[in-house]
Amino acid sequence: MPNHDPKLNASSLTLHDGLEIAYLRQHEASRSDAIRVLCTHGWLDNANSYVPMMPYLPDMDLVAIDLPGHGHSSHQTGHYSALDAAVQCLDVATALGWETFHVIGHSLGGSLALMMAVAAPNRVLSTTSIESAGPLSGEPIKFAERLQKAADDRAHPKRFLSRTFKTRDEAIESRLKAAKMQRVSAELIIRRQLIETDTGFIWRFDPSLRNASLAYHDEAHIEEGLAAIQCPTHVVVASDGYIKNRDETASRLGRISNLEITELPGFHHLHMDTPEPVAAAINRFLGTQPALGG
Repeated sequence: MPNHDPKLNASSLTLHDGLEIAYLRQHEASRSDAIRVLCTHGWLDNANSYVPMMPYLPDMDLVAIDLPGHGHSSHQTGHYSALDAAVQCLDVATALGWETFHVIGHSLGGSLALMMAVAAPNRVLSTTSIESAGPLSGEPIKFAERLQKAADDRAHPKRFLSRTFKTRDEAIESRLKAAKMQRVSAELIIRRQLIETDTGFIWRFDPSLRNASLAYHDEAHIEEGLAAIQCPTHVVVASDGYIKNRDETASRLGRISNLEITELPGFHHLHMDTPEPVAAAINRFLGTQPALGG
């Protein structure tokens, strides 16, 4: 297996609203023969989510960002929403000087990738969504309950402040309790997600990311959005992951006209745990090299 620490260009850019977005880039910006790919990670993950796959995606000028509030990117004022984040990701591509590009997203990042294709059909050339069939939806009957929960979370801003971990290993164990993934994958995420203090380690991500959302849409909105996607779309499904057995997955994917589905063994973070077959599926989809394994 290739080294999980390839030579990466770590940098940042500033969006027009002042948000600082950190990212890892696989190639020099001057390289003209590599296709441009923006990578978006899952909720409470960060750009390191894509490090394991990078050695298997050599034909790509791959930029993996820390979403706002995650990793080394700025925390934002106000609430976070998937649709706002999708538009912010388009702003990132603009700041990179990319008029057109491909998108790869995992989990929340997969939802953002799909919504980017809806929002900018003339810019997004293809979308690969790993373990996501679109944003979370909410039943209208639960609107009042969700609004009350969101208001209560915002009234208690200290509710989700990070606990202090005595060691990095303690933080890794906490992450492993929250998600099925290999320890090496958890370690890679944690490497970019901790701040060391005088008393130990705390989470780097914005604690308000844990607040209940004000911005759920009903299922009809999501399906209409997916039906509007024009570019080739690739959805990678883990055999023991998040979306395979969800009630809405088949209906949602049925709304995407130009769709390829790849199912692979693994858990929700299969792109980190077993990066080679996931990368091989992406290379086959995009016609890039090498299409190894899987």
